[in-house]
Amino acid sequence: MTTTGPAPSRILAISLAGAGDTLLSTPVLRELRTAYPAAAIDVLTMQGAVPREVLDGNPCVTEWLHFDFLREGRARSVAFCLSLRRRGYDLSLTLMPQNRLEYNAISWLIGARERLGFEFVCDCGARPRWFLTRVVREDRRLHVVDNDLRLFTEGLGLPLASPDPRPELHLGPDHEAAAAAFCSQSPVAGRTLVGFHPGSGTTKNLVLKRWPAANWAELARRIAASDPALHVVLFGSPDETPLRRGIAAASGLPADRIGLAPDGSVRATAALIRRMACFVCGDTLLTHVAAAVGTPVVEIVGPTDPAATGPYKVPHRIVRLGLPCSPCYFFSKHGIHCTHATPMACLKDLDAARVEAAMLELMRETGQSGPGKDDDVS
Repeated sequence: MTTTGPAPSRILAISLAGAGDTLLSTPVLRELRTAYPAAAIDVLTMQGAVPREVLDGNPCVTEWLHFDFLREGRARSVAFCLSLRRRGYDLSLTLMPQNRLEYNAISWLIGARERLGFEFVCDCGARPRWFLTRVVREDRRLHVVDNDLRLFTEGLGLPLASPDPRPELHLGPDHEAAAAAFCSQSPVAGRTLVGFHPGSGTTKNLVLKRWPAANWAELARRIAASDPALHVVLFGSPDETPLRRGIAAASGLPADRIGLAPDGSVRATAALIRRMACFVCGDTLLTHVAAAVGTPVVEIVGPTDPAATGPYKVPHRIVRLGLPCSPCYFFSKHGIHCTHATPMACLKDLDAARVEAAMLELMRETGQSGPGKDDDVS
């Protein structure tokens, strides 16, 4: 379907899922900015300040809007949507993976002249054709980034300007300076740094995406034994600090072999992840942060689908058991619910040796087996 009428002057991107999904939406924001350079392009998010950190410094975004629909209740939520309606948006895009009736109702209440979104393969009663003016059918074979871009190419009927669209983070000198300072300090100075992120989000049972902490500790021991120059850096949010400290302690490694990354904003964390020789993680925001800054990624996957949410356009390895029931979690309003005879066998039965092998193979392939990565990154 091609666009008709005048070019939109006000555009709203609705990204109410996690901050990782907001990061994955940045390629379509780039295409919108290129196609409509004079338009105001606002982004509406819901889950705290982290999506704003993802978007800070992004020249494609005019204004970040935030409203916690889950906490504010129906009446206040409707009032907020009607306040946005008065802005007179010409175009809105309800981005992946927002497969709920409420998300489409929000788009309808805001009332852009053209409202684009998805019809998901997993039918959760979202009724997109009731609320949206243009609907694109989800293609489960594609990554979230590529599906979002289909809103632009198929929904708007426009060609992509970028031959190689990728998620974007815009780091500042202060972020780079903080990362360089961390890497220059004892006990990490001169080491080959590898990052671990053992945590995950917690809504909708997403904590079940986590590989067991004991396995992370064993992986740390194994890779430390493989190379005396390696130092493990444990990343995570402040509420994951007890988890990270427990893994460091359980590994039995001294402080010059394992430690915690400092708490910081997404962009400060990204600057430090860029200096890792390899980043090992589950399906989380930091997976996409690492990919966005070009760090090789080993992703440990259980109930989710790496074809949709794996590392995008970066050297990587996916480590998973591939049980017949996996992946079991698709984009829906329902959380992860394991029905296997051994609960979460897809992760509990995945041993550290397999992850170590994938990690060392990827590091050899990408030439990341020497001292820490060059700090001079543009």
